[in-house]
Amino acid sequence: MKFTYQMRFSKTGRARFISHLDTLSCLVRAVRRTGFELAFTEGMRPKPILSLAMPLGVGVEGEDEICDFALRQRAPLTELAKKLGSELPEGMELRSVGPTLDKTKSAARVESVSYRILFRSEPAGLNDAVTRYNEAGELVVLRRRPKGDKDVNVKQYVPVVQRLEQGDGISFEMTVTGEGTARPEEVVELLGRLGGEGLDVRRITRTAISLRVEEQPRKHLKYPGRPG
Repeated sequence: MKFTYQMRFSKTGRARFISHLDTLSCLVRAVRRTGFELAFTEGMRPKPILSLAMPLGVGVEGEDEICDFALRQRAPLTELAKKLGSELPEGMELRSVGPTLDKTKSAARVESVSYRILFRSEPAGLNDAVTRYNEAGELVVLRRRPKGDKDVNVKQYVPVVQRLEQGDGISFEMTVTGEGTARPEEVVELLGRLGGEGLDVRRITRTAISLRVEEQPRKHLKYPGRPG
């Protein structure tokens, strides 16, 4: 028997350079150190049941990342949150944890993700670039891949880009489909192309992941932060 849970956490500062696979390893170790036993998959090569809703690019911060995991026993939420919050590595902070009734993993239910991108200085042509981007019907970039290059219409996934009210940056929502999605770096590439100058990025942050809800959500226990 297994009991499924979902944690939400942030990944900022130096932790943004931890790769996707290493992030999974950090989370597995953190759950194990709580004293609650992770459930494993069945088959010839059992693996811990723990996964992320969506990989986060190396160097990109995440303010509200989602991790699904399963335990072999039911865990009191207060105890689980306290122990889990203290076992995450520096730069990874627990935001909430709670049980989930969804039979489908979060990775299969991602509808959209939101980003905030800050630049090192005010790009002179950013306003014009944002206007041209939003008015364009199609904007294509060449995505280079080991299996072969691919043309990607970024507007299909990011229809609108907004200037931040404060600070030198932009924000946008990016849809996720069965065909894939765009990348924040591709949006920056297009804005630089439309503005006639390269954009010097200071920080990229994924601010939210929106999931399709299949079951009535269960209440999560919010975690106030790492103990001092």
